Amino acid sequence: MKQLLSLLLVFISAKSIAQNSITFRINYSDLYATYDFLMKISDSYPDNELKTIFRASPYNTAEYTDRVTAYERLVMDYNYSFGQYPAPLKLNMMSRDLLERNLVLSENVDAFVSRSLGIIPQEDLTAMASLLERFLPVYRNLVSEPYKTAYEEQKQNLLKYLNDDSFSRYFQTGLDFYGTAWDSSIPIELNLLLSLDKGNLGARAFGNVAVCEASAGLQDHVSFFSVAIHEIYHIIYDNQSLQTKHDIQHWFNTTKSPNSQYALLLLNEVLATALGNGYVIEQLNGKTDAHEWYGNRYISQMAKAIYPVVKDYIKDKKPMDEAFVQVYVKMYDTQFPQWANELNHLFTYRYIVADTTEDWLYLRKTYRYHSYSRFGAPISPAEIEKVKATPITKLFIIFQNHHAAISLLKDGFTELKDKKMNANKEFINIFRLKDNTRLFIINRHQSTVEQLMDSHFPKQIIE
Repeated sequence: MKQLLSLLLVFISAKSIAQNSITFRINYSDLYATYDFLMKISDSYPDNELKTIFRASPYNTAEYTDRVTAYERLVMDYNYSFGQYPAPLKLNMMSRDLLERNLVLSENVDAFVSRSLGIIPQEDLTAMASLLERFLPVYRNLVSEPYKTAYEEQKQNLLKYLNDDSFSRYFQTGLDFYGTAWDSSIPIELNLLLSLDKGNLGARAFGNVAVCEASAGLQDHVSFFSVAIHEIYHIIYDNQSLQTKHDIQHWFNTTKSPNSQYALLLLNEVLATALGNGYVIEQLNGKTDAHEWYGNRYISQMAKAIYPVVKDYIKDKKPMDEAFVQVYVKMYDTQFPQWANELNHLFTYRYIVADTTEDWLYLRKTYRYHSYSRFGAPISPAEIEKVKATPITKLFIIFQNHHAAISLLKDGFTELKDKKMNANKEFINIFRLKDNTRLFIINRHQSTVEQLMDSHFPKQIIE
């Protein structure tokens, strides 16, 4: 592990002229790109250009494919919550997020391991590091070297928005709207990732890091910038004060809407989309985008619906408040009442407890898009308490110890006390809980989860 691995830190920084003088930095990380590469060539990931290139390469051998499988099976997902904040308005600290942040900020594998000790078990961290080190030259040979010019082009596209203070200006817009204070000593790290899938734009945020993914040859530079600033708005939202988070939860609760929690769960992505893909695009292009603003129709449609209200708040330099929430929830209830029964919407925010890893993998593959996803095992009083404390869709999959598992669930959820469930038969039961979320219980014996889901929900709708 002594070989130096370049972070290729394009340490391009610009001091913001906004009131907080925030520093923005654009960088590229071989480590993060290789991590992303390993995920995308795995069997559970949909077909994509990276997978096609790998399959056609000399590396497509049993030796390497076995390592990809081993990487896919690594357990990297642990979390702890910030108990004083209403969940999930403050994101749980995820071990994967910490690992990804460390990948972005580390100059080599040794530095990554040193930063990451204690985040996951050392055995798994060592295995992860070893696999990354083995695949770094694979990624370099297949992607980073052949597409070096394409990467440089996208870096320059993003750099111009840093140099003209667009990042600083729209960062301040976000601070004003969300009512967030930011410590000016903390920089915003923008990690550039090249996609080989035509037209692909993607991003994700963790801590003070935003990963911005653009396709090779992308010409729509405004959209690329809007995706980057969209991720920064997630960071700003997550860093609202404790008081603001409690206020938001209270405002949603007082609407008395049966859909209030799912409307709230949409809020983070909807606001980032309305601001980043609505307001910013309109300011730069002189008009709003006539196409979808986000790759998920629920978020895109809700963002477009609430955008005129968001725009008025920005114009008046007003932070979001109770009146804003009242309008937002009313729009959700009146314009999109059918969403409460659509599985693709409900499973965007899910906590899944299953007896087997295969059941997790099916759901992760079938409902790939998620804004909030947690997995747990086995079904136990402690795990049930964790699930109850998380106001998102809850799914328990029972494959063993059926009678005991159902008994634990009935003891754990007061809504199930008088419900009859035959442990000897296969079923899917759905309950509405007091926190305005749905509880799914799948009891399976011979059938797979896929077979039961297909038979109960052929249209992916609760009917």
